[in-house]
Amino acid sequence: MDKALIKEREAFRKRALAQPAVENKSKKRRTDDERNKKQRSTPRPAPQKESSLFNYKTASGNSQKFSILVKIVKHMKTRHQDGDTYPLTLEEILDETNQLDVGQKMRMWLTSEALLNNPKIEATDGGKFKFKPKYNIKDKKSLLRLLDKHNLRGWGGMYV
Repeated sequence: MDKALIKEREAFRKRALAQPAVENKSKKRRTDDERNKKQRSTPRPAPQKESSLFNYKTASGNSQKFSILVKIVKHMKTRHQDGDTYPLTLEEILDETNQLDVGQKMRMWLTSEALLNNPKIEATDGGKFKFKPKYNIKDKKSLLRLLDKHNLRGWGGMYV
């Protein structure tokens, strides 16, 4: 190696060693008394959620309900992507998804709670349902307007 390069390297190392470095402080080890205090303290109860924020995913016995709901939402999405944007009744949806063995109680749950409160499904007048897309794009012109709007606001790309 070149002697000048070696001298520069040594000078750099000396300057780097002369600068103070930030080091992590070592953590104190807890004594047995502190550990016992933590174990003796009574555990605090978890904050309770409001009754209106019932989590359906953790409730037992609902796996069949939600599997039916997932099939419906996926079917409505594929229909929308294929260009079928007209709304359907629950009977028509269940017929298209081949779920004719759904009981009356399940149908009531779907019409009164699940499909009405689902953010991906839009309920129309007459008890009909259709898929609710994230962006309402009808044709090429509306897509170009939406892309231009995202570009002007600096939001970057989008996943459609």
